[in-house]
Amino acid sequence: MRDRTIRIGLFLTIVGLYLLAGSRERPWGDAEIVYEVAEELVSNGRLAVRTEWPPMSHRGADGRIYSIYGLLPSLIHVPGVLVRNASVSLWPDTRTLATALTSHLAAAILGGLTCVLFFGICRRQGISERAATLATLLLALGTGLFVYARSPFAEIVQTACFTGVCAELLRIGDESTPARARALGAWAGALVNAKLIFVLSVAAAAAYMLYSLRGNRDALRRVVVHASYTLAPLVMLALAYNWVRWGSPFVTGYEVVVDRNLREHAWAGFLGLLASPGKGLLLYSPPIVAAAFTIPAFARERPRAALAVVLCAVPPLFYYTRFLSWSGDYCWGPRYLTYLLPVALLPLALTLDRLLAIARREWGARLKLAGILTLGACGLAVQILGSAFYWDHFIRISMQAKNAWLGSPNRQGAATPDQGGHCDWCFEDMYAQTWLPPFSPIEGHLWLLRHVPAGHDAKTAEADAPWRRYTTLRLDIEDTFARARVDWWALVWIRDAPTTPVFGWALLVGFMSVTGSGAVLWVRGLRAAVEVESLRQ
Repeated sequence: MRDRTIRIGLFLTIVGLYLLAGSRERPWGDAEIVYEVAEELVSNGRLAVRTEWPPMSHRGADGRIYSIYGLLPSLIHVPGVLVRNASVSLWPDTRTLATALTSHLAAAILGGLTCVLFFGICRRQGISERAATLATLLLALGTGLFVYARSPFAEIVQTACFTGVCAELLRIGDESTPARARALGAWAGALVNAKLIFVLSVAAAAAYMLYSLRGNRDALRRVVVHASYTLAPLVMLALAYNWVRWGSPFVTGYEVVVDRNLREHAWAGFLGLLASPGKGLLLYSPPIVAAAFTIPAFARERPRAALAVVLCAVPPLFYYTRFLSWSGDYCWGPRYLTYLLPVALLPLALTLDRLLAIARREWGARLKLAGILTLGACGLAVQILGSAFYWDHFIRISMQAKNAWLGSPNRQGAATPDQGGHCDWCFEDMYAQTWLPPFSPIEGHLWLLRHVPAGHDAKTAEADAPWRRYTTLRLDIEDTFARARVDWWALVWIRDAPTTPVFGWALLVGFMSVTGSGAVLWVRGLRAAVEVESLRQ
């Protein structure tokens, strides 16, 4: 009962916070294609989209334009599109605000779900309510999950499904019941429909299940049969979606991307994803730094859990490190590693449990806790910066500045075609933002935050831009800087569409009420847990 109260409270609090901090931007880039599928399903009952944007959308076997992404990231937006349409039909002047909010609604809910799933994993590993709650808050507020839970990109869908697979897989050895097997199959099928590359994780999960139940044939047979009941229809759905789009169940649409890009050295991709100035996981999710030091202890104390997580996590990770475009641009931080954030913090949760138990008696434990909380605060600061602006603004500013300073690159041999002065993902255009400190988005967003809210012009802002440490040249950034704006949904009705103040205030009060009611439940459940723990001691 205490766990349920805490989980409900955590879910409402985190979802409420994500909604309060929500974006004002409509879906752009990859998310635009994903969202168009949902719009077309609602409006016309079809899967084809309007926007041809190679290679993220291109024509299928029937000549229509289709998204290359999985079906699930689009399906989760269908309820939001329905809510938006209903809102606009009742209050026509709410379209801009309704689009901004409803296109991010599913991401916020899935962000909260991911955190609750992580809390459940912690509890089933024997971690106390206090430590599991603290680790969950570090995940929710101190890692890149924060930014992608307010974005209609597909990463939050993949992360929720991957965490669900891991949660059920870690239970299957002790609870090999039909219900648990069906849950595992459903999460695995959802993960395949989130992104086809995660079929590698599903195969690894199957291998772990065979290994963990190798001594109990009856349990293994039961799990395989019942998992198939839910997995098989969802795999068939993914194959059918391929067939509708590309004319074959075994053509994914990604071939045009993979053929050109799967040739990087794994060590280079891994180094970039982990520690590059513009994309390093350790910079964008600082609590991972503390988690890295706790991995050996976790592997010794929870070897089965460590094995399951590694088996599921490594195959997609290796694939991404081999991608020339491992940075995943345009995006905030290493978006391809978002799926790993919850399980990466699991070792830290176990350490937090031990430190909290002895903190009153040992100064060393208090210092370690203070260090972890400091990293959490740094992580929150990074996420606030990442949420302050839609990431494309600084990316385009940095590209204009880089070209003016270091020269426009020769794109004739690029992995993807020149698209009128730039080519998405290309090393020629993205190397500065990925590898060079003057163009790091974290510092770039901090610089923008000093100038954009104050209404400074491009010339004033450029005078103390990050690259001015390295050059005295005055770089022209007028075109791209003029487009930058603070990314908060409330500014839509405050500035963009001031004709809907009542609607905006109602939403603000509603989001605050969700957050507040969740916090009350969470604190109540946590207080009860602490009282029980103190009685045991």
